[in-house]
Amino acid sequence: MARKDKGAAIAMAEDVKAALKAQQQRGQISPEQLLPVLEDIAVPWRVEVRNRTTGASGTASAEGSVFGVYVGESACVSGAVSSSRTWVDVNGHYPETGCIEPTAAH
Repeated sequence: MARKDKGAAIAMAEDVKAALKAQQQRGQISPEQLLPVLEDIAVPWRVEVRNRTTGASGTASAEGSVFGVYVGESACVSGAVSSSRTWVDVNGHYPETGCIEPTAAH
């Protein structure tokens, strides 16, 4: 991850976490509800938001959403939100899935 991209992602992570916590408190944690909020924070970068899944194969539906914000060429702000928890991390791109963490392998 490039130093410049990492610095921008770290700076953005706190804003993302605060916005997700506000959405969580309102009970608005679906991908459709989170996407515009994250897009406002992430300008000019791309945002992906998907439904959360669980289980060994990652196919069982779970409450909430997972997200990834592409920062610069090499960094991401990624994580998830449910009614009980918010995760926000700064990381590089995953080869399989970009900024959204891949499902656990068995």
